[in-house]
Amino acid sequence: MIGGLIDAEVEALHHSLRKSLATGKYSNNQNNIGNTLLTEEDRDNLRAHSLRIKSHMPRATFNELREKFSHKMDIDSEYKMLKRFEGLTAITPMKIDCCINSCIAYTARYSHSDLCDFCGERRFDAQEKPRRQFSYMPLVPQLQGLFAQEDTVEKLSYRHQYDHSPGTVNDVFDGEIYRSLQDKFVLVDGIQKNYKYFSGRNDIAFSLATDGYLLFGRYRK
Repeated sequence: MIGGLIDAEVEALHHSLRKSLATGKYSNNQNNIGNTLLTEEDRDNLRAHSLRIKSHMPRATFNELREKFSHKMDIDSEYKMLKRFEGLTAITPMKIDCCINSCIAYTARYSHSDLCDFCGERRFDAQEKPRRQFSYMPLVPQLQGLFAQEDTVEKLSYRHQYDHSPGTVNDVFDGEIYRSLQDKFVLVDGIQKNYKYFSGRNDIAFSLATDGYLLFGRYRK
Protein backbone atom coordinates (compact mmCIF):
# COMPACT_ATOMS: atom_id res chain seq x y z
CA MET A 1 0.00 0.00 0.00
CA ILE A 2 2.70 2.45 1.03
CA GLY A 3 5.79 1.29 -0.77
CA GLY A 4 4.31 2.15 -4.18
CA LEU A 5 2.75 5.53 -3.59
CA ILE A 6 3.37 6.81 -7.10
CA ASP A 7 1.89 3.70 -8.70
CA ALA A 8 -1.28 4.00 -6.63
CA GLU A 9 -1.62 7.67 -7.50
CA VAL A 10 -1.20 7.05 -11.21
CA GLU A 11 -3.74 4.21 -11.21
CA ALA A 12 -6.36 6.62 -9.83
CA LEU A 13 -5.33 9.33 -12.28
CA HIS A 14 -5.53 6.86 -15.16
CA HIS A 15 -9.08 5.98 -14.16
CA SER A 16 -10.09 9.63 -14.06
CA LEU A 17 -8.54 10.32 -17.46
CA ARG A 18 -9.94 7.27 -19.25
CA LYS A 19 -13.00 9.17 -20.48
CA SER A 20 -10.80 11.99 -21.69
CA LEU A 21 -8.76 9.61 -23.82
CA ALA A 22 -11.87 8.38 -25.57
CA THR A 23 -13.18 11.84 -26.45
CA GLY A 24 -10.06 14.00 -26.38
CA LYS A 25 -11.92 16.43 -24.16
CA TYR A 26 -12.19 17.17 -20.48
CA SER A 27 -14.61 19.62 -18.91
CA ASN A 28 -12.93 21.75 -16.26
CA ASN A 29 -14.22 22.65 -12.83
CA GLN A 30 -13.23 25.78 -10.96
CA ASN A 31 -10.11 24.17 -9.50
CA ASN A 32 -8.66 23.13 -12.85
CA ILE A 33 -5.70 24.89 -14.43
CA GLY A 34 -7.52 25.68 -17.65
CA ASN A 35 -6.77 22.62 -19.76
CA THR A 36 -9.62 21.67 -22.07
CA LEU A 37 -7.99 19.21 -24.46
CA LEU A 38 -5.61 16.30 -24.22
CA THR A 39 -2.72 16.94 -26.58
CA GLU A 40 -0.99 14.19 -28.52
CA GLU A 41 1.92 14.54 -26.10
CA ASP A 42 -0.48 13.98 -23.18
CA ARG A 43 -1.80 10.85 -24.88
CA ASP A 44 1.69 9.48 -25.47
CA ASN A 45 2.71 10.17 -21.89
CA LEU A 46 -0.43 8.56 -20.50
CA ARG A 47 -0.04 5.45 -22.64
CA ALA A 48 3.64 5.15 -21.71
CA HIS A 49 2.91 5.48 -18.02
CA SER A 50 -0.02 3.10 -18.26
CA LEU A 51 2.33 0.53 -19.79
CA ARG A 52 4.81 0.96 -16.95
CA ILE A 53 2.14 0.52 -14.29
CA LYS A 54 0.34 -2.43 -15.87
CA SER A 55 3.55 -4.31 -16.69
CA HIS A 56 5.11 -3.56 -13.27
CA MET A 57 8.09 -2.05 -15.06
CA PRO A 58 10.74 -0.78 -12.63
CA ARG A 59 11.16 2.98 -12.66
CA ALA A 60 14.83 2.66 -13.56
CA THR A 61 13.93 0.55 -16.60
CA PHE A 62 11.28 3.06 -17.64
CA ASN A 63 13.78 5.92 -17.45
CA GLU A 64 16.35 3.95 -19.44
CA LEU A 65 13.71 3.23 -22.09
CA ARG A 66 12.96 6.95 -22.35
CA GLU A 67 16.66 7.69 -22.76
CA LYS A 68 17.38 4.96 -25.33
CA PHE A 69 14.49 5.97 -27.59
CA SER A 70 14.65 9.74 -27.02
CA HIS A 71 15.70 10.20 -30.67
CA LYS A 72 12.36 8.74 -31.81
CA MET A 73 9.87 9.75 -29.14
CA ASP A 74 9.57 12.42 -26.50
CA ILE A 75 8.27 10.95 -23.23
CA ASP A 76 8.24 13.18 -20.16
CA SER A 77 9.73 12.28 -16.80
CA GLU A 78 7.40 10.65 -14.31
CA TYR A 79 7.37 13.75 -12.14
CA LYS A 80 6.36 15.98 -15.04
CA MET A 81 3.68 13.48 -16.12
CA LEU A 82 2.10 13.36 -12.68
CA LYS A 83 1.98 17.13 -12.40
CA ARG A 84 0.32 17.35 -15.82
CA PHE A 85 -2.18 14.63 -14.90
CA GLU A 86 -2.98 16.42 -11.66
CA GLY A 87 -3.73 19.56 -13.64
CA LEU A 88 -5.97 17.73 -16.10
CA THR A 89 -7.97 15.92 -13.45
CA ALA A 90 -7.84 18.55 -10.68
CA ILE A 91 -6.95 15.67 -8.34
CA THR A 92 -3.95 16.06 -6.06
CA PRO A 93 -3.02 13.09 -3.84
CA MET A 94 -2.76 13.83 -0.14
CA LYS A 95 0.15 12.29 1.77
CA ILE A 96 -0.77 11.16 5.29
CA ASP A 97 1.75 10.10 7.92
CA CYS A 98 1.36 6.59 9.31
CA CYS A 99 3.20 4.18 11.57
CA ILE A 100 6.24 2.46 10.06
CA ASN A 101 4.44 -0.83 10.88
CA SER A 102 1.07 0.43 9.54
CA CYS A 103 -0.50 0.32 13.02
CA ILE A 104 -2.16 3.75 12.78
CA ALA A 105 -2.54 6.82 10.62
CA TYR A 106 -1.53 10.03 12.34
CA THR A 107 -4.92 11.68 12.04
CA ALA A 108 -7.68 12.70 14.46
CA ARG A 109 -6.55 11.92 18.04
CA TYR A 110 -3.16 10.74 16.77
CA SER A 111 -2.46 13.83 14.65
CA HIS A 112 -0.02 15.33 17.20
CA SER A 113 1.57 12.05 18.33
CA ASP A 114 5.28 11.41 17.80
CA LEU A 115 5.16 7.74 18.83
CA CYS A 116 2.85 4.91 17.81
CA ASP A 117 0.54 3.97 20.71
CA PHE A 118 0.66 0.31 19.69
CA CYS A 119 4.24 -0.57 18.76
CA GLY A 120 6.13 2.43 20.14
CA GLU A 121 7.91 3.23 16.86
CA ARG A 122 8.84 6.84 16.16
CA ARG A 123 6.82 8.82 13.63
CA PHE A 124 9.77 10.85 12.29
CA ASP A 125 13.35 10.01 11.39
CA ALA A 126 16.48 11.88 12.48
CA GLN A 127 15.78 14.56 9.85
CA GLU A 128 12.24 15.05 11.23
CA LYS A 129 10.72 13.54 8.10
CA PRO A 130 7.84 11.02 8.27
CA ARG A 131 9.21 7.46 8.22
CA ARG A 132 6.20 6.23 6.27
CA GLN A 133 3.22 7.78 4.48
CA PHE A 134 0.28 6.62 2.43
CA SER A 135 -1.61 8.37 -0.34
CA TYR A 136 -5.23 9.43 -0.12
CA MET A 137 -7.08 10.38 -3.29
CA PRO A 138 -9.69 13.06 -2.36
CA LEU A 139 -13.18 11.86 -3.20
CA VAL A 140 -14.89 15.14 -4.12
CA PRO A 141 -12.70 15.99 -7.17
CA GLN A 142 -13.25 12.45 -8.48
CA LEU A 143 -17.03 12.90 -8.23
CA GLN A 144 -16.76 16.29 -9.92
CA GLY A 145 -14.92 14.60 -12.76
CA LEU A 146 -17.73 12.06 -13.16
CA PHE A 147 -20.31 14.84 -13.46
CA ALA A 148 -18.19 16.67 -16.05
CA GLN A 149 -19.07 14.16 -18.80
CA GLU A 150 -22.61 14.06 -20.21
CA ASP A 151 -22.51 10.34 -21.00
CA THR A 152 -21.23 9.55 -17.51
CA VAL A 153 -23.97 11.68 -15.94
CA GLU A 154 -26.52 9.66 -17.89
CA LYS A 155 -25.03 6.40 -16.55
CA LEU A 156 -25.07 7.80 -13.02
CA SER A 157 -28.82 8.44 -13.35
CA TYR A 158 -29.40 4.66 -13.56
CA ARG A 159 -29.94 4.44 -9.80
CA HIS A 160 -32.58 7.18 -9.79
CA GLN A 161 -34.39 5.73 -12.79
CA TYR A 162 -34.28 2.13 -11.57
CA ASP A 163 -37.75 0.60 -11.25
CA HIS A 164 -38.01 -1.82 -8.35
CA SER A 165 -40.34 -4.79 -8.68
CA PRO A 166 -41.56 -5.98 -5.25
CA GLY A 167 -40.58 -9.55 -4.45
CA THR A 168 -37.68 -9.69 -6.91
CA VAL A 169 -33.96 -9.04 -6.57
CA ASN A 170 -32.27 -8.18 -9.85
CA ASP A 171 -29.92 -5.43 -8.71
CA VAL A 172 -28.17 -4.06 -5.65
CA PHE A 173 -30.90 -1.40 -5.57
CA ASP A 174 -33.43 -4.13 -4.80
CA GLY A 175 -31.56 -4.80 -1.55
CA GLU A 176 -33.38 -4.56 1.78
CA ILE A 177 -31.02 -2.02 3.36
CA TYR A 178 -31.07 0.32 0.36
CA ARG A 179 -34.87 0.14 0.08
CA SER A 180 -35.32 0.82 3.80
CA LEU A 181 -33.07 3.88 3.66
CA GLN A 182 -35.24 5.38 0.93
CA ASP A 183 -38.07 5.65 3.46
CA LYS A 184 -35.95 7.45 6.07
CA PHE A 185 -35.12 11.14 6.40
CA VAL A 186 -31.44 12.04 6.33
CA LEU A 187 -29.78 12.67 9.69
CA VAL A 188 -26.70 14.91 9.91
CA ASP A 189 -25.14 15.20 13.38
CA GLY A 190 -28.45 14.12 14.88
CA ILE A 191 -30.44 16.78 13.00
CA GLN A 192 -33.16 15.52 10.65
CA LYS A 193 -33.24 17.04 7.18
CA ASN A 194 -36.37 17.54 5.08
CA TYR A 195 -35.31 15.03 2.43
CA LYS A 196 -34.87 11.26 2.39
CA TYR A 197 -31.89 9.12 1.50
CA PHE A 198 -31.32 8.72 -2.24
CA SER A 199 -34.32 10.90 -3.09
CA GLY A 200 -32.40 13.24 -5.42
CA ARG A 201 -31.56 12.48 -9.04
CA ASN A 202 -27.88 13.29 -8.45
CA ASP A 203 -27.53 11.37 -5.19
CA ILE A 204 -24.86 8.67 -5.26
CA ALA A 205 -25.03 5.41 -3.31
CA PHE A 206 -21.66 4.18 -2.06
CA SER A 207 -20.73 0.69 -0.98
CA LEU A 208 -17.58 -0.08 0.97
CA ALA A 209 -15.42 -3.13 0.38
CA THR A 210 -12.26 -3.88 2.36
CA ASP A 211 -9.42 -6.34 1.86
CA GLY A 212 -8.86 -9.12 4.33
CA TYR A 213 -5.98 -8.93 6.79
CA LEU A 214 -3.92 -11.28 8.94
CA LEU A 215 -4.54 -11.35 12.67
CA PHE A 216 -1.21 -13.13 13.19
CA GLY A 217 2.09 -12.82 11.36
CA ARG A 218 2.84 -15.39 8.69
CA TYR A 219 6.42 -16.27 7.95
CA ARG A 220 7.83 -18.08 4.95
CA LYS A 221 10.72 -20.46 5.44
